Amino acid sequence: MKKIYDIIPPNKAEETLKSKKIVGKVKAKFKFPFKFIFIILIVAFICGFFMDSRAEVTIYPRTESISGEEIIIANSKQGIVDLESKVIPAAVFSSIENYSDNYVATGVTDKDIKAKGTVRVFNKLSPVRPLTLIKGTRFLDKDGDLIYRAVSGFTIPQAKLIDGKLVDGFIDIEVEADEAGEKYNINSGTFSVPGLVGTEYYSNIWAQVISPLTGGFKSEVSVVLAKDLENAQAQFKQNFLQKNQEDLKNSIPDNYIIIDKYFSSGFENIIVGAKIGEEVASFNVSGTVKTEVITFRKEDIEMILNKGLKEKTSEIKQIAPDSLKYEFLENNLKEGKIEIKVSFTGNVYWLPDNSFLLQSILGKEMNYSLSLLENIPEIEKADIKLKPFFKTSNPKNKDNVEIKLNFN
Repeated sequence: MKKIYDIIPPNKAEETLKSKKIVGKVKAKFKFPFKFIFIILIVAFICGFFMDSRAEVTIYPRTESISGEEIIIANSKQGIVDLESKVIPAAVFSSIENYSDNYVATGVTDKDIKAKGTVRVFNKLSPVRPLTLIKGTRFLDKDGDLIYRAVSGFTIPQAKLIDGKLVDGFIDIEVEADEAGEKYNINSGTFSVPGLVGTEYYSNIWAQVISPLTGGFKSEVSVVLAKDLENAQAQFKQNFLQKNQEDLKNSIPDNYIIIDKYFSSGFENIIVGAKIGEEVASFNVSGTVKTEVITFRKEDIEMILNKGLKEKTSEIKQIAPDSLKYEFLENNLKEGKIEIKVSFTGNVYWLPDNSFLLQSILGKEMNYSLSLLENIPEIEKADIKLKPFFKTSNPKNKDNVEIKLNFN
């Protein structure tokens, strides 16, 4: 059996060898350099270890509660706060608004209206002669269902001979339905006069509709009662006095203190769009409301109270932020001045200056530093956070220390 050998031409063999070398180089290029990252981390740790730390020191001061009372005057003619006399400026805010609203009529009445219109009454009596009928003469439709009456007395002219031909006399009169209701509204019809039954006139006198008989109506309708007008005005005043006060209150800046009893409101005019007995389902009430209120600023009254706190303690002590609380015990308004009796409480504290506190911090081990700080009588407790996290000693440089106060 013969053996077969692959023989590659020299030029092809060289190209195959080069491609294998290139593939080998590409694979070597993507090898990840883990050792270099490890070296970088070690260097960073060493630098951090020898670098000075940073410290955030939180001090919780020991506080003392102080309370008292003050009499403060808010005067609308005062321009600035007078700390000695305990007088602060007062401001007057006002609002003028027009309001309108609809109210329902609660009364009910029967609305009975009789149909009216014009009929033509004919006269063909022979021998010819006129005929006079009285007010209230009845006219009955041909079906015998509807009766109308003459609004006033009338005379029917006699028939006339015109061009040799006898023409019936006639007169147009106004009639009204005997009863109210829509069934009496008709556009055409022929009527007899039942009052003439049994006489020669009955067959010679009749009437016809010459214009529609309309307006008949029978129903219940709403009507305005005296109590409707009274209740509407009372409700209108209550709703819009309150609304005007709320609108004014919402327009006043938040730093002003508003005492509700010092709102002054009134109507300059009220217009009611209906009268007693008027047949309407609803009616309108409108009016103009004017409201004023005297107020004073929070910061002004707190300035007086903070001074009162300081006067009740040592000059070296400070008032803890946001610790001032107060309430108004009494207040009276007279001639643009509000006299206010105020009960107040607040917390005061004292701490050594930062240079003294830094002596217990700089360069010292963190836990040891905490014990030194908490042994200061004016400090309730302390907390220290170091950066980087693995540091256990405080920085040596004071610029790397941030001291904060916490009163919670």
